[in-house]
Amino acid sequence: MRIKILGSGQDAGIPHTGCNCEVCDKARDHNENRRLGPSIAILDDNGDFCYLIDASPDFKYQLDMIRGEINEKKRNGRLPISGILLTHAHLGHFSGLWQLGREAVNENELPVFCTLKMKHVLLDNYPFNLLIQNKNIEVVEIHLQKEFKLNGLTGIPIKVPHRDEVGDTVGYIFQSKKRIIYIPDIDSWTDEVLNEIRNSDIAIIDGTFYSKGEIPEHDEVPHPSILETITLLGDIRNEIYFTHINHTNPINIKGQERKELERKGYKIAYDGMTIEI
Repeated sequence: MRIKILGSGQDAGIPHTGCNCEVCDKARDHNENRRLGPSIAILDDNGDFCYLIDASPDFKYQLDMIRGEINEKKRNGRLPISGILLTHAHLGHFSGLWQLGREAVNENELPVFCTLKMKHVLLDNYPFNLLIQNKNIEVVEIHLQKEFKLNGLTGIPIKVPHRDEVGDTVGYIFQSKKRIIYIPDIDSWTDEVLNEIRNSDIAIIDGTFYSKGEIPEHDEVPHPSILETITLLGDIRNEIYFTHINHTNPINIKGQERKELERKGYKIAYDGMTIEI
């Protein structure tokens, strides 16, 4: 079993819409410098199942990244994926669901796993309620701190503090041969979440900003800085990958910040990266 990073960028990805900074311009000229919107895939080694976590604005490109790795005859839908798990209702994490409607794929009852609050976001708002009415998706309710099964893989949604203008925000813990935690978005680390990271074999976590003050409106979109995170975690014995990386983050280039982070044993996710689990 393996995880594939389908998108390691912050919600708008890199290049960032309307930005002409050095990082964004370089990404426009060279695809290898791009970061798509935040999403990962969990794939079976035999190609029997594939679950996505979150449906980003770059959903159609991310599907292309996994074609050929999964058995396309395994379900009755139009897409060769087994389901989508949602973390929360922000642009980069669920807007790609719109691609499942009649204007695009016209999918057939694809399972979408989410909490009750996130379920109501889908039920109560266009265009997502149309996806339910037209049976493009089938919403499967999951519960905080309660185990659920995905083809033998055990998942647990955990609550994380984030800007919950609507719905709520969760991270996911998965147990296969290894224990994995995925938290692309969080406002600040709690002791409980930090302990979950320390107790995991693999952690893929929020690395939006390297340091505070990278953007003027940081207080409006708070994320723990990478510098703060590595201070709180201290010496690490597990695999920790930073994802959800903003275009302002200096780890996008091979400078001192990136070298120092890697020297301390931390890893930087990139689109297409595969992690064996």
